[in-house]
Amino acid sequence: MGNSLVDKSSEGIPKYYQLAKIIKDRIERQEYKGEEQIPSEAELIATFQVSRITVREAINRLVAEGYLERRQGKGTYVAHQKLRRNIDRIYSFSSDMKHLGLEPSSRVLSFSVEEAEPQAAELLRLPENNRRVTRITRLRLANRIPVLKETTLIPVYLCAGFPESELEAGSLYRMLTEQFGLVLDHAEETYEAIIMAKDDALLFGLDESTPKPAFAIKNVTYLDNGSPIERTTSVGRGDLLTLAIHMVSSEAGFKRIVGV
Repeated sequence: MGNSLVDKSSEGIPKYYQLAKIIKDRIERQEYKGEEQIPSEAELIATFQVSRITVREAINRLVAEGYLERRQGKGTYVAHQKLRRNIDRIYSFSSDMKHLGLEPSSRVLSFSVEEAEPQAAELLRLPENNRRVTRITRLRLANRIPVLKETTLIPVYLCAGFPESELEAGSLYRMLTEQFGLVLDHAEETYEAIIMAKDDALLFGLDESTPKPAFAIKNVTYLDNGSPIERTTSVGRGDLLTLAIHMVSSEAGFKRIVGV
């Protein structure tokens, strides 16, 4: 006996949309694991009592979003594990990785307390009598694969005595909220397509002899009172990082997708 998609709570919602959501939820819960083949069209039709057109529309949608991939002559498979980030919440590398059952880790490349450069001081709205910042550069890894190099500036006047020893094992945002009692409210982020510098290619374990595509990412996070709490500039691997926008009517959902 199949499972019909139609119920009172879903009236008016296209069946292909409902089916796509079910498959997506199973992927995110790892009921369908990375590199695993999903049920065939015939099995999905029988299970959910829908038409072939509905099944194909749902699969097309998930292929476009990066959840599935077609392999000619073989069928449809779950794509490599992805890290998906919605713009409607502050991005946390560690939290998103754990949510997907992937192992986040960090390697601290440098840590110092220094005077902020004029542009950074202005951006972080540092007071004239205290323009010191904690500068942290980390390599962020997903299942031990380097994905991002991040350099973060945090105002000392808001976070004095930042715990360097906890940075490799813990989440920066969790430290800001739990140890310093700060309330993170919103963030602004920009992306620019670049060619990766040779020293960054070496850091990521890539062949630096040929140009490597990358993203330059700039982020400023603000507290609930409007004060900037951190400025992060990152280099993201272009071979792993994808930007995707899903638009429905007047709404747009932005995602950062990292294939690992």
